[in-house]
Amino acid sequence: MTLTYQLDADAEQFLAVVKDFCTSRVAPRAQDIDLGAEFFPSLLADAAEIGLQGLIFADDGSIDPTMFALAHETTELIASYSGAVALGISIARLHGYLLAAYAPADVRDRWLPGLIDGSQRGAFALSEPHSGTDIRAGRTVAMPVGADTVSITGEKAWITQSPEAHFVIVLTKLGSADRDAPTAAFVVPMDTPGVTVGKDEPMSGFRGMPMANVHFDDCRIPSAWRLDVDGFRGMLEGLNLARLDAGCYAVGFIRAALREAGAYVRDRQAFGSSLAELQIVQEKLGRMHADYLAARSLLREGVASFAAGGGGDAHLISAAKMFATDAAMRHVVEAVQLHGGYGVHLHYPVQRLMRDAKITQIIDGTSEIHALMLGRAAVRADWA
Repeated sequence: MTLTYQLDADAEQFLAVVKDFCTSRVAPRAQDIDLGAEFFPSLLADAAEIGLQGLIFADDGSIDPTMFALAHETTELIASYSGAVALGISIARLHGYLLAAYAPADVRDRWLPGLIDGSQRGAFALSEPHSGTDIRAGRTVAMPVGADTVSITGEKAWITQSPEAHFVIVLTKLGSADRDAPTAAFVVPMDTPGVTVGKDEPMSGFRGMPMANVHFDDCRIPSAWRLDVDGFRGMLEGLNLARLDAGCYAVGFIRAALREAGAYVRDRQAFGSSLAELQIVQEKLGRMHADYLAARSLLREGVASFAAGGGGDAHLISAAKMFATDAAMRHVVEAVQLHGGYGVHLHYPVQRLMRDAKITQIIDGTSEIHALMLGRAAVRADWA
């Protein structure tokens, strides 16, 4: 597949290394990871060895905005072989971003090196059992205990990687659960008394990446372990980065659909010719190709806006995430259809793409909430 923009020689060389990682290490395990819901720490260690988790960080641990485009390029490529592995790598960068941007130096230095070298893992806790998209409705509260300690009580739901995490970045209200109470984000080690991880909650897609609720019951930590940013704003900044990642997974799924469906229709004979020679098949692949290019371009603009600072252009990022994930769902379903009966066989990758793509329409803000936000902006905009 031809890229829609030019990469420098070093980036091209690095992507060749990543492609080899995908074909030699990820692809042979992707089916077992999915069918067995098998976590993959050895693959995360291999990814760290070639520098994937550390791509957006300079040698001193600061954030290097010039590397965001390449980081998201690798996310797309890896997702085209395994959504779960792409997720495991990209969320390490997400957690590291929040630490590098806002954590006190001692907290950052405790956790960031382990994220980069693959020896430690984090979690990002926003949603609650009664409030998903409506983050302001959260009821997890941090209460002051003396001058230097806070006590956190509440529950977070559907927290990716929490059963395997060493720490969690958790959004709380301060002092009360009132809707408009001030907010803060704290970095909490998972072995802190009062922290309990619930049972694994398996999803239909991204299987192999564990997920569970996290309970906080009078969990006491130093108040200095707070991120130096308004909790709600900081977590929304992290959420924008997660939305870009979700869009990149989706583009990776379209890329995989093109790869799998293209190979299948070239080889499959029907009525004396290959399926690839049928005009209707060519049209389906043509629309798939067009949406792949469009989604990549929109996401690249969103990534550039995030790299420029300030959390990125929220409307552009919402549009990129919504367009890419909706397009992915359409086209992986087409890839399943083109495979016929093989498309719904568990040993064929296209059915995994379909399950993974559906998840991307829901996580990090549903397609409906993104459409709503964009619609409100459209009503207010001057289109003259």
